[in-house]
Amino acid sequence: MTLIIEDGTGKLDAESYASAEDLAMYAVKFGVTIPADVPAQEALLRRAALAMDGMTWKGRKSNSEQALSWPRRGVELDYEIKPDNYLPARIPYGQMALAAEIHTDDIDPIERRKGAITRERVEGAVDREYATIPNTSGRLLPAAPDRPSVTQFADYLQRRGLFAVRA
Repeated sequence: MTLIIEDGTGKLDAESYASAEDLAMYAVKFGVTIPADVPAQEALLRRAALAMDGMTWKGRKSNSEQALSWPRRGVELDYEIKPDNYLPARIPYGQMALAAEIHTDDIDPIERRKGAITRERVEGAVDREYATIPNTSGRLLPAAPDRPSVTQFADYLQRRGLFAVRA
């Protein structure tokens, strides 16, 4: 089933900001691993779009009936209010980065990953110990610097970087 791509008009049935072809080109450019077949690529893009809908973006939807979070109205960037049909280039790129990250998590689950080496002893045989990666919440760990989707979305999210909450 072909993806319905958001083009900045606020489509009621849009499923993605990027096509499977865009994702394949992104994977080649940035050297990331994605599935080879188009239906699996489209499924990854749909999953990434759903994850993006859970993010708190600047502004509000241009049309309350639109399927995806973008385009948005009232988005201020660099002291300039962007047009209501504004769809930043970083949104599709961020979706593709997020899709690649989701695929990485699918093929290499977090619970099987190893942390930094905390001890290594070499005498006759190598003895190596890894740090435990805590994941008590059952959710993915916060995106690390090797997760480029976070940097793509940073300017468009409601809160960026560190912030303090007064109790």
